[in-house]
Amino acid sequence: MLKVLSTFLLFSFFAAQAQARVSPLEELQTEIRKILPGGDISELTKDLPVPAMTTDAEEAPQAAEKTEEDYFNQYVSKAVLELYSNYGLKGYDISSVLTHDINYHTYGVIKARNPPLTMCVAAQLEIILTAYRIYAEETGDYSVYDYLPKSSYEKLGINDLKGHIWVNHEFNSYGTADALINFGMGERATFDNLKAGAFVNINRTTGTGHAVTFIGYIDKEGILQSQYDGNVIGFRYFSSQGLKEEGKGGFDYRNAIFSKYGCPEMDFKRDCNVIYSESQVYLNTGMMLMPRYWKLPKPSEFPVKDTVFDGKYFNGEVTDY
Repeated sequence: MLKVLSTFLLFSFFAAQAQARVSPLEELQTEIRKILPGGDISELTKDLPVPAMTTDAEEAPQAAEKTEEDYFNQYVSKAVLELYSNYGLKGYDISSVLTHDINYHTYGVIKARNPPLTMCVAAQLEIILTAYRIYAEETGDYSVYDYLPKSSYEKLGINDLKGHIWVNHEFNSYGTADALINFGMGERATFDNLKAGAFVNINRTTGTGHAVTFIGYIDKEGILQSQYDGNVIGFRYFSSQGLKEEGKGGFDYRNAIFSKYGCPEMDFKRDCNVIYSESQVYLNTGMMLMPRYWKLPKPSEFPVKDTVFDGKYFNGEVTDY
């Protein structure tokens, strides 16, 4: 009887938590209001870190440090190039997932919903799945398909990777980087240490957000650079955003500009009002590890509701179309 009562109380607790859940948009707006009357965002947008001064000795990696070859970034970057070439600017739609059906090796097909339209979190899922295929074809290692079942890329539960990529704070996931970390496939990397092929989830001062793949840093002219330094005012990304009309939305690149720098004119499509923060809640960053480092965690048994996509938060709106 005691065991039954305990189980009931535990379930009731999580059920109450789920009912009390608010959207990422509401959470962000609530946090902004807590800081200063009128919702001033300035306390969230700390200065960017001062670039570390390097010497010849510091440039030599420690024995325990990973190198770029230990990360999956090169395959993510190849996936970005392939997807832009084959499916770029096919249109953005909040209810669409994947630009095309994707074979999950011998386990079946992950079906697209309303292709070739897609949206931002689905874009990150498609990039990862495309990177799997490129990696497997180049290396002959198809173990990436054995790590998680096909259903993990289709369902939105706490034990499904898709449920975490779609962002669910009850799952302790504020972005794709968190999703990969939660499944033992990724590693935290601070903004000033990102490499092309990293994953970033941004929040804007307008109360909206976006899931993107990091391409490189940008300066005030919008010029792309691979290393972080004192000239950085934001970064270039790849994702799906914009309008439903072909040519004005879908897979494309943007320059994300941190809000403290305004919205300077540049010869590249912009995404302004992006919050810079050292908090992973507001600027979620990380990189995917090579499969040899993946370590699958024990499945969660918490009775938490599946992720519900927040279309008001991930609305696809950007500065330039």
